[in-house]
Amino acid sequence: MKNKGFLTTLLVLFSFHVIPGQAQDLEIPPGAVVRMVNCTITGDRFSFNDVVERARELNFDENAPNMIFFRQPIYTSSQYQENWDFQIAGYYSSYTEMVDRRVASGNDSYGRLPISCSSPMVVRNIPANQGDGLEAQTAMLTRFCSLNEGASVRGAYNRLRTAAENVAAAGNNTLLQMWLPGVGGELNSNFDFVLAQVGSTRQELTERMDMQRNGFRPIQGNSSPVFSCDRPSMWATNRIYQAAVN
Repeated sequence: MKNKGFLTTLLVLFSFHVIPGQAQDLEIPPGAVVRMVNCTITGDRFSFNDVVERARELNFDENAPNMIFFRQPIYTSSQYQENWDFQIAGYYSSYTEMVDRRVASGNDSYGRLPISCSSPMVVRNIPANQGDGLEAQTAMLTRFCSLNEGASVRGAYNRLRTAAENVAAAGNNTLLQMWLPGVGGELNSNFDFVLAQVGSTRQELTERMDMQRNGFRPIQGNSSPVFSCDRPSMWATNRIYQAAVN
């Protein structure tokens, strides 16, 4: 079993050293509240696909998250893959909803799965566009980003919206998200937000990657960048559960 003392949080992607565009200066929306934990598979007899299959057979009640995804690392740091097998992300509409449901369900939400998980970290997931919806399995790129001197989170969000609009105009609707730290996780993190890109399909995401490889830039100009990001990480995302919309 892998060493769970190494508290790695997440991940990360794509270089958007963006510059001023034409998007309106918009307030940052509240976004979803996402509870994330890193997990190891505790039994040698079980594969990641076995755990996904078992998880989808669990009985999710009214205290379950609104959506649950299992994220398998594909291209991530060796430190992450040496210590963890995958990440669980549970989506809620608010902090109040998350806490109320977690208290009601207790700490045994995945007790019937052969896994052991880290302490949780909670982020606000702010979408910069709506995307095209997600298949049950798709791919995601993530990247840790830091604001440059004098820049604001609001300014970064508006640049991301401009980038998403320009990418969509070029024919690709990959979902673009900003993850802002909420509660939990490392106390002295050296990043301001995580930039995530999620394709409605794996092919949509890889086509977006090839657009940039072939020279496409989501924002044109010569102004100073608002933020800078680390090297991307790639994940396979598997939807485990989604609550019915009334």
